[in-house]
Amino acid sequence: MRIKNKITLTFLFILLILSNACEQNTTNQLESSRIAYDVNVHEKQFGDYIIHINALTTDQLPAGVARAYNISRSKNRAMLNVSIRKKHAEEEIPVTAIVKVIAKNLISQQNNVEMREIKEPDSVAIYYIGELLVSNEEIITFKLDIMPEGTSKPFLLSYSQQFFTK
Repeated sequence: MRIKNKITLTFLFILLILSNACEQNTTNQLESSRIAYDVNVHEKQFGDYIIHINALTTDQLPAGVARAYNISRSKNRAMLNVSIRKKHAEEEIPVTAIVKVIAKNLISQQNNVEMREIKEPDSVAIYYIGELLVSNEEIITFKLDIMPEGTSKPFLLSYSQQFFTK
């Protein structure tokens, strides 16, 4: 009886490994047009364009900043911040873009994150921010589709962040 249990467990373990390998291969094929972002990488370059990304819970924002940009401060509310800059000679210039974002958690719940543009005075910076609800220790993967003004193809990338709300 013990040998039969060991054989069954071994068989199930092998099936699990094979199913994960097949799923990973399918995911890699589906995601081949995207660039995978490491969790702690907040900057990615596409030719002359540099994409800056950051995500945090909104309780970390100073009260004055949250008020100025109409952002609700909460431990259970996350904010994604994206900015696009273009290298021009020795400087980086802020660029407007169409930014589309889908947020997905580990149990495959998806949300479209509505991004809004914030322009700093004198064109010093242009930010795209979006907000969503998060739970403690939740890992969110953001799929970004960014089309800077003047380009013909979007930049596709993923960015993951774990949020701590307690």
